[in-house]
Amino acid sequence: MINTNGLNHLALPVKDPEKSAQFYADLFNMEIISSSNEMAFLKTVGSADLIALSKSEAEIVSGRETMHFGFTVEPKQFDEALRTIEEKSIKKVSEPGKRDIGRYIFIEDLDGYTVELFEYLSPL
Repeated sequence: MINTNGLNHLALPVKDPEKSAQFYADLFNMEIISSSNEMAFLKTVGSADLIALSKSEAEIVSGRETMHFGFTVEPKQFDEALRTIEEKSIKKVSEPGKRDIGRYIFIEDLDGYTVELFEYLSPL
């Protein structure tokens, strides 16, 4: 067994790292650590989570039932997140739904990645 200290980063191929970095910074309040036309790094504010975006022409295959990743928000922020998705005309992969652990919605980023946003009702 390998004991880790958690996930360090998620690396995603994208068409335009600078444009994608700005999308995540604007929508999810992520901090852009560095950005160029070849690669960008973003950090989730208040944590050590990183997303690395590298320029690529790779075909993106992502969906709700396949490859996707997610962000959590406090329950009081979920409705505000839904309003922001509408205001920014972000493409929805699903309508908002509900599970025992909280509400969720799936959206699509600029490159076609499916991103889940769910409220954090209790520790997972």
